[in-house]
Amino acid sequence: MTTSRSGTLLIALGRSVKPGTPLGPLEGTPLSGFSPSSGTGRIHAAADCSRLGKASTVHPVRFVLTSDSLAKLCSNARCRWEVPEDGHWPAFLDALDALSRLRFDEEEEVEPTLEEDEIAAAVHALSLGEYPKDEEDADAWRFHEEARRCRDGLLSRWQDVQDRLAAAAASLDACPWLRPWAGAQMDVCAAAAEKLRRTATRFYVPKALADAAAVDGLPVPFLPLDGGFRIFGDQASSVMSAVWRAWCASATADARPLSVAALSAEEALDEALGRRRNGVDEAKQSLQRLTDTWAAEARLAAAEQTAGRPWCLIGVQVPPQSWPRRDGSTCQALTSWQLAVIAVYQVTADWQRAVVALWVPQGIGDRLLSAAASLRTVDLLGDAEDWAAPASTLLAAWEPDRYDARVR
Repeated sequence: MTTSRSGTLLIALGRSVKPGTPLGPLEGTPLSGFSPSSGTGRIHAAADCSRLGKASTVHPVRFVLTSDSLAKLCSNARCRWEVPEDGHWPAFLDALDALSRLRFDEEEEVEPTLEEDEIAAAVHALSLGEYPKDEEDADAWRFHEEARRCRDGLLSRWQDVQDRLAAAAASLDACPWLRPWAGAQMDVCAAAAEKLRRTATRFYVPKALADAAAVDGLPVPFLPLDGGFRIFGDQASSVMSAVWRAWCASATADARPLSVAALSAEEALDEALGRRRNGVDEAKQSLQRLTDTWAAEARLAAAEQTAGRPWCLIGVQVPPQSWPRRDGSTCQALTSWQLAVIAVYQVTADWQRAVVALWVPQGIGDRLLSAAASLRTVDLLGDAEDWAAPASTLLAAWEPDRYDARVR
């Protein structure tokens, strides 16, 4: 699609819009073109189209755009018709582009390409820790690196398919007449996403997700009583705050066990230490005790939030994978924790509207609902008239654009 003079677009309709595509309000758009004098050839946007080269003579034709006339249009990419820039055309073309991304060619696999024993080995390796305990074991480091690559590749493919579905669903909001026609494509892609989701869940530990959900509610700690931060003098309090923030940021955004968040706290401590040499070991030992304590407090809080309490049925509108920033970079719409929760706790999905229902422990439900600013969520049982209805029915009744998140 290119822009011609002000107010119009140049579109290779014969290439961009396949015959049989529902045109909705665009049906009947008047167009002018050229056809061989025989009247049996295709209609071209320009008299000098290269595919008219063998025609003895051509004559102008006027026609209206219909599903039938689409089949007669020249498919040359340079054969472009002028259409109005306003109205439905831009949204229609964007929707067709988003739907085209649901189709996968032979070189683009949506199924896991690894053998089952490779996936199982990777899951087992990462269940023992993100990194091997023996720092000198080169083979163990390579094995863990391969395991992380396996996990990250599967997650990336699953999120990519999920993102295509969400983008297609969003594009159809402006072109609702395409929904019935696009349904089969959406269903095929949704089935591929579901297979990848089930494989991805094997890399997550549900209890670790519940532990991470409890971190936001932990009280801000005081300076360590053992004095391990005395090396920083008057700056001890600010250093303490920095390592706490680093630990919390990692713990709440990450889907891995809380022990991994200790690495982020350690990096913050190393930055504060700078070139100091005296007292470094004591500071690091103190930090280790602190992060162990914080993790234990989070695990206790997670158990208190959920043990013996009913689970929640949460509706989530899945956003596109990333958002553009003003500086040209992109921002990931979902944290690793949110992505993992969607994978592990999903019970039903409606990809026509890019919404999913999650059956989650109380603590995770509270955390999802409190994230309303970054993620559109709802308690599907909050004011449901028929709370005994299936999750799919409750999800279908939710209108994300009409209701805000309901936080208990």
